[in-house]
Amino acid sequence: MDHLEEVLRSSITTVRQLDPYLTLLIVTGLALRVPHHSLHFPIDLLSRSPSPSSLHRCRHLSLSFFGPHLPLWNHLIRRFSSSPSPSSSLHAFIDMLRLPPPLPRPPDLPLPRQGLLFLRRRHPDPLPGHPPWLRFRRLRLQQPPPHVSWTTIIAAHASRGELKLSRSMFDRMPERVRVGCPAVWNAMISAFAAHGLVSVARKWFDRMPGRNAASWNAMISGYVRAGDMSAARGLFDRMPEDERDVVSWSAVISGYVSLNRCGDALELFKAMQVRPNEATLAVVLSACARLAALEQGRWVHAYAERNGLRLERDNLGAALVDMYAKCGSIESASELFWRRHDELKHSTSAWNALITGLAVNGRARESLEVYERMRRSMTARPDGVTFLGALTACVHCGLVNEGRACFESMSREYGIRAELKHYGCVVDLLGRAGLLEEAEGVVQSMPMKPDMVVLSALLGACRIHREVSMADRLRTRVLELDPHQADVCFLQLASIYASAGRWSDARALRSVLERQSSKKQPGFSSVESGGVLSCQMTV
Repeated sequence: MDHLEEVLRSSITTVRQLDPYLTLLIVTGLALRVPHHSLHFPIDLLSRSPSPSSLHRCRHLSLSFFGPHLPLWNHLIRRFSSSPSPSSSLHAFIDMLRLPPPLPRPPDLPLPRQGLLFLRRRHPDPLPGHPPWLRFRRLRLQQPPPHVSWTTIIAAHASRGELKLSRSMFDRMPERVRVGCPAVWNAMISAFAAHGLVSVARKWFDRMPGRNAASWNAMISGYVRAGDMSAARGLFDRMPEDERDVVSWSAVISGYVSLNRCGDALELFKAMQVRPNEATLAVVLSACARLAALEQGRWVHAYAERNGLRLERDNLGAALVDMYAKCGSIESASELFWRRHDELKHSTSAWNALITGLAVNGRARESLEVYERMRRSMTARPDGVTFLGALTACVHCGLVNEGRACFESMSREYGIRAELKHYGCVVDLLGRAGLLEEAEGVVQSMPMKPDMVVLSALLGACRIHREVSMADRLRTRVLELDPHQADVCFLQLASIYASAGRWSDARALRSVLERQSSKKQPGFSSVESGGVLSCQMTV
């Protein structure tokens, strides 16, 4: 019997092959004499199977053979936690607690951590048929859990927005556990920050007995999420240098980019004192794309190649293709995509970057060829951005039939709901082709109110084709827009009326526009020369 596991591992590779051996153990009575460690292999094999029947057999095996043997229960729960059905770890945990005495001592109780983390994301009621979340909560609160249990349970409730319960559980912790467990404090700080209570999170951060890098990162990320980059940068500068890791630097850099402070993001990246990862470089490339900083983008690309970073990870490859396309170097974008196609072919974002980049850089037919190749390859599933790029290409080429087919396939083949930008492209395509009645029908059939982009596209077509009566009908819709968004439409209407000799209507619209106009916000432009980026304000 001591060699049972070795025999099983050498002769069995599938769940079906395992069944006769388990039957033999039960029928002959050998099951009661099997060493517990010999059952690890059947557990491993059964728990890897996505079949519900395999998981059921695994639980039956545990209840039949395990008894109160805690190490075997630990092994089972760990295997379930990383199995295709992590929720089974909680079922196994409940099974263990229902065993007759002697039960495991409280500090030894295993925690189905991955199962709990999985369930808090997927299921409001983790254990159907049981008193769900409350059942597990009561089982845990009846006995004092170890450090990791406190952390996971508090984080689970906090992520569900149960901040009062999380705080109550935190207060129930023994003082020695609370002081010696910064992960629990970090969980509370992250929870408060994630729910917009940044000031509360800061109070917890300030009274922490001992901070680590995760504590600083949680608080910095909270400020970034709230858009308070002044506080985020101030806390980052106060952070001990030896504790700043890639998460700390990346959080502040991404915060700058999210607020369109791309120059500040690049300056901080240059001062970065730890090795960036793929996620960091993807954010930096986004900043380069917005500033058209091609040389700095090339440097980032060279760094990634030199250090063996993986393009398929964290959308790094897609960010590179997008950067080259937005900086006008569409040849580099295309060359990179096809040269590293094996790595990028599964990335929808990478396909989208190339399709859109080709469309807006005057190579619309190539864009549509890439779009068709993506659909045929079936290595990545098109999304709304894919179709927006393809529709943009159709607009630039005037391909009405192809545009109609593309728009219809969104919902028919892929179940993607069209958004305002998609409708805007279709209206623009039909309007440029002189199909104004059809374009107006698209506007009227939209499930949402048209915005300035959609109405502006149709009014532009009315101006080109001198369709004054349709412009009159659209005027009511324009008046329903936010005044700050209607400026372009008012100007187009005024131009249409002026071309038709309706000067009084044109003057009336221009006077309305003058009354509603507010002070223009300044814009910024950037110029890169010799790798040096300079920005200037434009009004």
